[in-house]
Amino acid sequence: MRCPQCQEENPPQAKFCNACGARFQVLCPACAHANAPGSRFCNECGGALGEAAVSVPPAKFASPRSYVPAHLAERILTSRSALEGERKQVTVLFADLKGSMELLADRDPEEARKLLDPVLERMMEAVHRYEGTVNQVMGDGIMALFGAPLAHEDHAVRACYAALWMQDQVKRYAEEAQRTAGVPIHVRVGLNSGEVVVRSIGSDLHMDYTAVGQTTHLAARMEQMAMPGSVLLTADTLMLAEGHVLVKGLGPVPVKGLEAPIEVYELTGAGPARSRLQAAAARGLTRFVGRQGELEALRGALERAGAGQGQVVALVGEPGVGKSRLFWEFTRSHRTQGWLSLESSSVSYGKATAHLPLIDLLKTYLQIEDRDTTQRVREKVTGKVLTLDERLKEIIPPLLWLLEALPKDDPFRSLDPRQRPGRILEAVKALFLRESQRQPLILVFEDLHWIDSETQALLDMLVGGLPTARLLLLVNYRPEYRHGWGGKTYYTQLRVDPLPPESCEEVLQALVGDDSGLAPLKHLLTERTEGNPFFLEESVRSLVEARVLVGERGAYRLATPLHAIQVPATVQAVVASRIDRLAPEEKALLQTAAVIGKDVPLPLLQAVADQPEDTLRGRLAHLQAAEFLYETSLFPIAEYTFKHALTLEVAYGSLLQERRRALHARIVEAIERLYPDRLAEHADRLAHHAFRGEVWDKAVAYLDQSGATASPPTTASSFWWIGEHDRAVETGKLELTIAADFRNFGGKVVANFRVGQAHHALGDYGQAVDFLGRNVEELDGDLAGEHFGLIAPVSVLSRTWLVLCLSESGEFAKGIARGEEAARFAEAIDHPYSLMLTHFGLGSLHLLKGDLPGAIPALERALALGRAESIQLLFPFVASSLGAAYALAGRLAEAIPLLEQGVEQAASMKLMALHSQRVAWLGEAHLLAGRRDSARQLAEWALNLSRQVKERGNQAWALRLLGEIHLDPDAPDFERAEASYREALALADELGMRPLVARCHFGLGALYSGTARGDQARAELGQAAELFRSMGMTLFLSRAEAALRQLG
Repeated sequence: MRCPQCQEENPPQAKFCNACGARFQVLCPACAHANAPGSRFCNECGGALGEAAVSVPPAKFASPRSYVPAHLAERILTSRSALEGERKQVTVLFADLKGSMELLADRDPEEARKLLDPVLERMMEAVHRYEGTVNQVMGDGIMALFGAPLAHEDHAVRACYAALWMQDQVKRYAEEAQRTAGVPIHVRVGLNSGEVVVRSIGSDLHMDYTAVGQTTHLAARMEQMAMPGSVLLTADTLMLAEGHVLVKGLGPVPVKGLEAPIEVYELTGAGPARSRLQAAAARGLTRFVGRQGELEALRGALERAGAGQGQVVALVGEPGVGKSRLFWEFTRSHRTQGWLSLESSSVSYGKATAHLPLIDLLKTYLQIEDRDTTQRVREKVTGKVLTLDERLKEIIPPLLWLLEALPKDDPFRSLDPRQRPGRILEAVKALFLRESQRQPLILVFEDLHWIDSETQALLDMLVGGLPTARLLLLVNYRPEYRHGWGGKTYYTQLRVDPLPPESCEEVLQALVGDDSGLAPLKHLLTERTEGNPFFLEESVRSLVEARVLVGERGAYRLATPLHAIQVPATVQAVVASRIDRLAPEEKALLQTAAVIGKDVPLPLLQAVADQPEDTLRGRLAHLQAAEFLYETSLFPIAEYTFKHALTLEVAYGSLLQERRRALHARIVEAIERLYPDRLAEHADRLAHHAFRGEVWDKAVAYLDQSGATASPPTTASSFWWIGEHDRAVETGKLELTIAADFRNFGGKVVANFRVGQAHHALGDYGQAVDFLGRNVEELDGDLAGEHFGLIAPVSVLSRTWLVLCLSESGEFAKGIARGEEAARFAEAIDHPYSLMLTHFGLGSLHLLKGDLPGAIPALERALALGRAESIQLLFPFVASSLGAAYALAGRLAEAIPLLEQGVEQAASMKLMALHSQRVAWLGEAHLLAGRRDSARQLAEWALNLSRQVKERGNQAWALRLLGEIHLDPDAPDFERAEASYREALALADELGMRPLVARCHFGLGALYSGTARGDQARAELGQAAELFRSMGMTLFLSRAEAALRQLG
């Protein structure tokens, strides 16, 4: 093996070069992951490495510590422990020198490095300019992350600007390289946005991370598809940077590794927007509502400033509440006619760049454009200043210095560097104060929480000179920013709070329209965003992007059922970046509080965080000052609450599953320690945390304990609800006798339904069909809509449970017919509960059949109806069925949370009927996710539950799941797997559960396939295929036939 760095020959399996010590690595062409020499497939993405070349980073770039700027390195190392083990929203950048090997093939290695290293340096300089992190340096390119390990709310914008700066700088260098060495140099860049998991950060700043989904792969593909000298990005990146950049659409493009083409864009330049508001204005601003009080206060300050009493007005508020919009509306109103208004804003990546907002302000005032030459800038500055007042000619050199246009021979350059900043600030102050004498002046400085120290010094100086000036200084910032102007008599601070519900309604009316079907969505959005206008608009925008809402602005309608509103990536980035700016200890405390929940008792937080009370209270005070938490109770114990549910969600979501599980488990231990004599009072909370912490023995115990508080049963429905199905049958039959004695038709059909429902739970599907079938025959026509005192028409309830019974016996066609009848009845009376129930019944049938295109839409409609109409009673049934369907479809990230919600809500409702089925489905999802140990615990829990409540059908399903779990490809337990399958098969056969019988035969066939019992494997698989075929279970049939083909 020849070392690419020093050309030394090394043994074939060498990991490091014998001569120069460089580490050998094989870079994956798909994701750029570094693999060990000799690897055939990538350890990160699984892609084939083929003949990928061995690469080593140049010696000077071997460690990130050698090239990361000091201020960034310090921030990362200071917060390293708080950043490890977190999920981050990022934009990934890949850049490489196209055709470098061909260009440099005939050159001496040292000469080649002299040409390549300046390219790499410019690439890294561009990344660091916008506070990205270069995580890998390849031989001729880099891979960088924006948003990790430090979160950035504008990570996509930063990455785009870095790509543009990189191309510009490399092109300048390329001109010189072409002229001096005759080498054409072009770089190509690819961008994509998504999620990564930061695993660890080394002391040398090297970051170990895992991409979620296609995040890294797509960025690498964009780079490989880009033409030399160009930048390509995905739609995910464009959505986050829209308005800030200019692009050219290339249409849907096939991408290797993806089934369908994706939209690809070429980045052509920076857009006109420099702030979030400007980007929104380009799309069209929403209606401005609910800020009359603030506008009146601004008007009063304007009048006083106009009279020669200079004023400072500060707007303070959380991200997205509308501080910038308020200034926008005010400065463009009729009240400011005759005033000169100049605006600038700090940017999140600008703290390290001196005077950045001030330079923007001066350029606006002096009408300097980007295309102006240095000479033209000098002419504009000189002309403007001397026209304003010839006595100000002394301030021209400092202004030219600030604008990088000062002549090389100007005496100002030789000024003592310690005196220069003061002269610059005095010049700017003199300029604006003199302008305010000529005409009243409004200066707007936005986002002071990102301000650089030099511009801060100017503001402090300017505020000191305001009292007699016709100048209104408007500033805004977030709660964490501090200044020293509070004691000035001409200073006014205005708190900008979220919008009240009535104002949110006005905004939503303008955004989505007045379609009656949108009312539940509007309520949900208002509640979820808590009146934050930016969060509200971004949530609607993300729903439009996802095509949940279709139509046009102001006239949208729901196109698909909405069962949840995800935190938009833009909002998540804003909240996450605020959390990341906390001190590491405060951030960890906030995350611990998020695991406890929305309400956080101080003793519990102290016990879990394991911190002295004084230290803890000090950190809590900082979190309160930054408006993450607020104190809601002092007596009998102190209790804190998250100010925003979205903050809780982002803080909780940033933690990895392992960390969450550990914290939930610690919370259980802490509650047990704190309240040993009052555990019954905390049973619900203990059950929740034990369940999330996967402390299964305690989860079962506390779930049972919380269920023990249910009121005693008195009817068949009550017995069914708590899982006492035998008594439900007995009570229902007694109710039937009473109804017959009194010739009570309504009592009879209700009792028929209750007995049938209980027999279904017991696994006596034939008996259940008998009782439910009686109602089907009798409840038709005018009687189809009668409730007879129940929550829904008995005809709909009976038909839905009949669908569930027919599904278990494999009579899918009959089940669909009965389900469609129930749906017609429900639609005729337009009854939401009935509609939800019928969608659930048909969706469950399609799920058992393996017909996912039929199951998922039906169950999604059911869940959306339940959420829109607040139908809590059916949520555990629908959520668990939909979660099981998602799991079977491979959508595990959606499946597991939904299944957990189903199990938890059933427990909180003391609902034990079919609970074993919900737990088993959760276990199956864990198995599919590769979490075999927790899957086994859940399956055993499901089996024990089913035996306790005598749900024999669910017992058979739990046994089949245990068979699947014991069929571990790494360490199969043949005997246990076979025993579980055989027991499940015998029980399923006895109960007439043909789909389950087929699934057991298939499992046994798979079990025997890996042994010498090939004939048995063929027999079992053959029986499974025959049964699947007879019932039309095509998904499972295809798997059985594939297994048979593999056997030969």
